[in-house]
Amino acid sequence: MTSLSLRSEDARVAYLATIYHLGRPGAELDRETRTDEGTGLRAVSEALHAGMARAVTEVDLTPYQVTRLAEALAGLANEMKQYGIAGGRTAVPGLAVAMREVFPEVAQDPGSALDVVQHVVMLRQRLSRTVEAARADLAREAEEREAARKAQKKPWQIWKR
Repeated sequence: MTSLSLRSEDARVAYLATIYHLGRPGAELDRETRTDEGTGLRAVSEALHAGMARAVTEVDLTPYQVTRLAEALAGLANEMKQYGIAGGRTAVPGLAVAMREVFPEVAQDPGSALDVVQHVVMLRQRLSRTVEAARADLAREAEEREAARKAQKKPWQIWKR
């Protein structure tokens, strides 16, 4: 588990990223099993929403959740640019409502969402080392699973290699 300490501004941006992530169809499905196993960002979103009013929010994330948050931040930056240019319209369900809740100034001037994009990019940069460490952990776990799977096979069962 990775513990992140997010300032209020960063927690609001991370919350928007989780809303963006959860608004995409199939975002919470496990890539291998294609089922919703609860390992995604839904619980993180709830924790961030509850802690947004505090000066510092502590969130514990698994390596998988860290990588999903990084992907969500990248997508959020693009979606916020589109939101600002399109006059407050977005293709992601619930994101416009969350944007107006988290950044009230965006409700008055949708173009101000372009100013918020810099916070998204800065948070993504600050998390880059954490994300790389999480990706390395996931790769190591995948290698261990593959080695365990190969160890369970019998050498004469060549069709299962």
